[in-house]
Amino acid sequence: MTTDVRVRRATLEDLDELVALWVHYMRVHRANPAYRLSRTDGLIRRRQAFEKLLKQPDACVFIVPRPDGGLDGMLTCFVEANTPYFNPPRYGRLQTPFVRPEVRGRGYIRMLLAAAYEWAREHGLSEIRLITSACDPTPNRRAEELGFEAFEIVRRRPMERSFPAGRTPFDEERS
Repeated sequence: MTTDVRVRRATLEDLDELVALWVHYMRVHRANPAYRLSRTDGLIRRRQAFEKLLKQPDACVFIVPRPDGGLDGMLTCFVEANTPYFNPPRYGRLQTPFVRPEVRGRGYIRMLLAAAYEWAREHGLSEIRLITSACDPTPNRRAEELGFEAFEIVRRRPMERSFPAGRTPFDEERS
């Protein structure tokens, strides 16, 4: 593990570099079906989302800064309300865990997750949930090694408009 690198909370001054790292993240994960759904104004909206997170008291983005001012990693954290009939009532949602491929293997993900863990404690949370891609086994295996249990998989299916009223693509073939 690299000891001279320190994870810190991003500030509004880091916004341009966060967006640049997001663009790199999207390129690395371009095979992920979720990113094929990106809107034409997606980069503008992502910048706005980062800015909002940086201003919220119940959210933050942890980063791995480089000496040149760039970023080698990030992890977004925010408090999310749970479904009303499940515990805990709120939890820490951790998403977009990313470290540039060329600097992986230095312990940066562990450092980002440790910072997020302390952040969750400071917010009185009893649980954190790490969102990873279903398409890539490596981060999922790593998450399990770090104590995260998979308990839900979200799947999507676009609505097809070619089915006549009263029929769905799930109906058995009718003869």
